[in-house]
Amino acid sequence: MRETVWRVAVGLYVCWLVAVVLLVAGRHTPLPSLPGVHESVVLGAGVLTLVGAVSLLRDGYRWLAG
Repeated sequence: MRETVWRVAVGLYVCWLVAVVLLVAGRHTPLPSLPGVHESVVLGAGVLTLVGAVSLLRDGYRWLAG
């Protein structure tokens, strides 16, 4: 089960990286900007920020408790 969650997380991260590349390409090259790319990048950045904050809080709690 843990491996499946890990694979899904890595897959979503790769999709987010592709969306970032598409957003940059749509803004700074003549390529057309695709619908939904900006929202995907913002959502992915929010999720990554939340995951990072939870990780920092968990590590800080372990450091204080341990």
